[in-house]
Amino acid sequence: MIEETQKKGTLTELHCILDLTELGIRTLTPTDEASKYDVVADINGNFIRIQCKTSRWASDTSVPESAFYIDTCCQTTNTKTTIRHMYSEDDIDYFYTYFKGQGYLVSIQEVNGKTFRWRYEYPSTGQKAGVHIADEYKIEEVINSLIV
Repeated sequence: MIEETQKKGTLTELHCILDLTELGIRTLTPTDEASKYDVVADINGNFIRIQCKTSRWASDTSVPESAFYIDTCCQTTNTKTTIRHMYSEDDIDYFYTYFKGQGYLVSIQEVNGKTFRWRYEYPSTGQKAGVHIADEYKIEEVINSLIV
């Protein structure tokens, strides 16, 4: 039986391929596990490397279920140590996640830190700096901006 975290990761990758295919984009997948990316989108001959990440609700918000996030690093653990790897522009171009029936893309250039968080609306405090509104990262919006 597939381990639950592997199953979630596989489903996220399949959602990415499905979303891109529905948008008329050809996709490629690496044949080895050493690749830092999971999917390549062929947009008019330009290859976009995508790392797929499973997202979850952020639990530190004052309003429940108002924000979700992905981990933007990967880690490898063995019996002696855990190694954390931060992705760079040399590794990937975008992160993809699928959350509550919607696919999202964020450029590696916008990511700084170990996580990236989306909100459905601005917080009631009025803060706008550093807040990422989910609607602006919908896969169809990001892909359409790349096609132009």
